[in-house]
Amino acid sequence: MAKRSRVDIYSEILEALKRRGPTKITRVSYAVGLPVDRIKRFLTDLSSFGLVRILTSENTSYSITHRGLEFLEAYWKLASFLKFLGEKTALEADSGEL
Repeated sequence: MAKRSRVDIYSEILEALKRRGPTKITRVSYAVGLPVDRIKRFLTDLSSFGLVRILTSENTSYSITHRGLEFLEAYWKLASFLKFLGEKTALEADSGEL
């Protein structure tokens, strides 16, 4: 498995929150496959960017914001565009063009 970038991990966290709704940190940790202490740092970053809302009550939970949904949409558009460019470049390399 290739090393994931910080942005890839951000997107996985946001996807987990999108799928599950308001979620406790352990569930996010399981969904992303990272230890709770690392997820907590990522969630703090995402919260400071306005992509995640921290819901404090008896048990702290996290939810994705509208801005977080917009980020995910932009991330997936960019990822598919980069994949398209990579495939196109690979095809051009195979045919001797470039």
